[in-house]
Amino acid sequence: MDKIQKISPWLIGLVALISAYMWWNLASQDLPVASDVDSFYSLTVIMLALVVGITLLFSLYQLVTDMKAMKQALIWLVLAAIIVGVSYTLASDKAITFLGVELGSAQESKMVGAGLYTTYITGSLAILSIVFSPIIKMFK
Repeated sequence: MDKIQKISPWLIGLVALISAYMWWNLASQDLPVASDVDSFYSLTVIMLALVVGITLLFSLYQLVTDMKAMKQALIWLVLAAIIVGVSYTLASDKAITFLGVELGSAQESKMVGAGLYTTYITGSLAILSIVFSPIIKMFK
């Protein structure tokens, strides 16, 4: 694990140098062709996929090796599932009509409503935690 932490900044730096070199070459051309942009885009997609994959692998490794963290993560996942379930239940499945034109289907309306209710609930919980955090600390 220590070797990976020591090597990964060097690898990221190398990829950043390659990316900067490609960008410099592309910017120095008068009119870059599509193939130049495509290769730069492909490198970006590969870098993003690698970073996301490595992050997920290390996160899962950390969860598997630390049972306390696993338990805490499962509790948060269950709470998130409850919030999403309540939001989906509260959402209306009636299609929205505006000026006589139906905007989307009933299922789309239900999903958008669930997303909005999820945002409202999590935002309210965040505000409540900000308000009550100092009060709880005073009693501890």
